[in-house]
Amino acid sequence: MQLLDGIAAGIYGVVFPIVVADLMRGTGRFNVAQGAVIAAQGIGAALSTAVAGLIVVRAGYSAAFLTLGGVAAIGVVLVLVAMPETGSRGWWVSPPGRRFMAGPR
Repeated sequence: MQLLDGIAAGIYGVVFPIVVADLMRGTGRFNVAQGAVIAAQGIGAALSTAVAGLIVVRAGYSAAFLTLGGVAAIGVVLVLVAMPETGSRGWWVSPPGRRFMAGPR
């Protein structure tokens, strides 16, 4: 399980700055946005541990797992519903003149 955690963390660490850069393209606010994302990650990591500890003490491990899983599910729904798609031709926008990447043609 730790192997999968390490792989996911590595992928996340590489992909998320790319997502922020894509969303902030042309605004001149990449550094501010990246700082806000990192701050939110740190606050979330600290709060999840504290909240899970309180829930474990009062209701048990299953309740803590279900609560934090529910918060994660809400996050997934928010990303699917509220995060804009920035590519005009699909998931991956090919550079002009190249047709080797995925996406509608």
